[in-house]
Amino acid sequence: MNVVAMTDNMDAGEDQRRFIVNLMAQKGQLPFVRSCEVVSPTFRNRTSFVKSLALEEVFCASIAEGLSDCVKMLAGETQVISLPSLILEVPGLVLAGAHILTTVDDDGSQSIIIRFRISLGGIGYAFRPDVGFGAGLEDLTREVSAQVLTDLALPLLNVLSATEAGLVDAETAIGSLSRQLADRVHEIRFQIELVKRYTDGLERQRNSCTAPEPAPKQLRQLSSG
Repeated sequence: MNVVAMTDNMDAGEDQRRFIVNLMAQKGQLPFVRSCEVVSPTFRNRTSFVKSLALEEVFCASIAEGLSDCVKMLAGETQVISLPSLILEVPGLVLAGAHILTTVDDDGSQSIIIRFRISLGGIGYAFRPDVGFGAGLEDLTREVSAQVLTDLALPLLNVLSATEAGLVDAETAIGSLSRQLADRVHEIRFQIELVKRYTDGLERQRNSCTAPEPAPKQLRQLSSG
């Protein structure tokens, strides 16, 4: 095992929130992201990816470039590298103090762990917007709108086009479409209800933050005479 620049104490800062990236690389190929972890003194949150995604497909450009630079330091063997002064920074997030561990299997594949000792800010800023972390109301509304369009508008348009062309009987086609849509009504209604609850929650939060503080009670002064 090759140890490089092991000068920092990785046990230090255990009260800090840490960020861990788990990668896998087949022999002669670029690594893909297996999972990410956020570890704090009170919780551990792990997110695994169901597809083999490259660094630039998961992380924003600056974070992906920094992680790629860390991978380039590896010599293709079981190895430990410590980079106590490394800092990756994007608006809203700072990652500092990297520790890299890689193990090589008999088939030449590598398992790579990049652990940041300190993570300050919102970890969602490390990822590309289309990955889905931190998706807000705008994204959810867009998804629901797209599903409504797919489940309602497009099938209806197809039926109208087919009946206008004389390919199917209008009454039969619309009846069949109605039965198909009936199977989707509850699902669409449920998703719309989720959006409604989300917006109601934001409105309550906004009202609680902007509600004026009660005016201090004025002391009544008594005058004599």
